[in-house]
Amino acid sequence: MISTSLVHAQVEIKANVATGILLIPNFGLEFQVGEKTSIQLDVLGLFKDEYKGNPLHLVQAFGEYRYYQKEQNLGWFVGGHVGFGMFTLQKPGYLIIYDKFDDPATYPTAANRFNSGRIWFYGLSLGYKKAINNRWAVEVFAGGGLSQSWSKEYQNGIQIGDLERPFNGSGEVLAYRGGVMISYKIFPYKQRIQQTSQN
Repeated sequence: MISTSLVHAQVEIKANVATGILLIPNFGLEFQVGEKTSIQLDVLGLFKDEYKGNPLHLVQAFGEYRYYQKEQNLGWFVGGHVGFGMFTLQKPGYLIIYDKFDDPATYPTAANRFNSGRIWFYGLSLGYKKAINNRWAVEVFAGGGLSQSWSKEYQNGIQIGDLERPFNGSGEVLAYRGGVMISYKIFPYKQRIQQTSQN
C-alpha cells in the first residue's frame, strides 16, 4: 500500500542589518531542504567611487548548505559555502588571517593604490538563529575560509606590477562574511512524500 503525506517546509527572505547600517546591502533566501538542513543563497553589493582615496566596489554571491542544531532551521548551525565576487578596492589586510606569500602588515595603504579583479571563496560559516515568532527570526553569523583572487594592481589609475601577465593571482585565508540577519518566512512550501507499507 502506498500513502502520500504533505510535509511543510519554509522559505525565508533575509536582510543583514549589520551591513545595512554601513550602507552595504546584503540580502538572501534560505530554503529548508530537511528537518535540520537548508540551502541559502545570498548577495552583497557595495559601490563607492571614493573611500580614503580609492574606489571601493564589491559584489559577492554565495551558495551555502547549512546544518542546524534544532528542527525548523533554529539554534546553532554550521554551513559550508562557495562564493564568487568581483572587486575594485585596496587589499584589506585587517581581514586576512593567513597569507602564505606575503605579510598583511606590508600591504600598501597609500591613497590611489588599489586592486581590481575577481575572487572565489571556499569556507565555513558558524552562527545562531533564534525565532522571534512564527514568521520572524534573528540570526548572528560569521564566516571565512580560503580565497583565490586574480587581479590587476593600479597606482593613480595606471596599472603597475607585472604587466606581462593579464592578471596576478593570490590566495589567502580571511574573514569575509558576517553580520546580523533578520529573516521572514515568506511562505511555506509543500513536499509530497510517498510511504510504502506492506500488509
